[in-house]
Amino acid sequence: MRRFLTALPLALAVALASCAATPEAGADAGVDTTQVAVSVLYRERTMLPPGHRLTVRLEDVSLADAPARVMAEAGETLDGGPPYNVTLTVRNGDIDPRHTYAVRAEIRDPAGALRFTTDTRHSVLTQGSSNRADIVLVGVR
Repeated sequence: MRRFLTALPLALAVALASCAATPEAGADAGVDTTQVAVSVLYRERTMLPPGHRLTVRLEDVSLADAPARVMAEAGETLDGGPPYNVTLTVRNGDIDPRHTYAVRAEIRDPAGALRFTTDTRHSVLTQGSSNRADIVLVGVR
């Protein structure tokens, strides 16, 4: 019994620590968040060889004379054809209703060269915009 009582606090500490570190719990577990659903495709009728990488970013584009601030980013190695669906998560406390937010996407080949990119602003979250965007990428020559 004594051995059990001595080991109990350690077992509880390990159990609590493992719960906090699980990927499913995420860094924002318990914090109010908003999800932005993004669908990405390109019009060219071609299948990309394995190893290409899609990156989607949610950016604060409020300031015209400053670089956009990245609010959330997701990337995945592509396997199969478009459309590609990505969900970005941002904390509600980081969203300022006076600011303008947009999503953008790009696809790079295995060597890192840009193959497809966004050429149009896709506003989300504020100023009457929804939390969903459908992006059509254009080829880079």
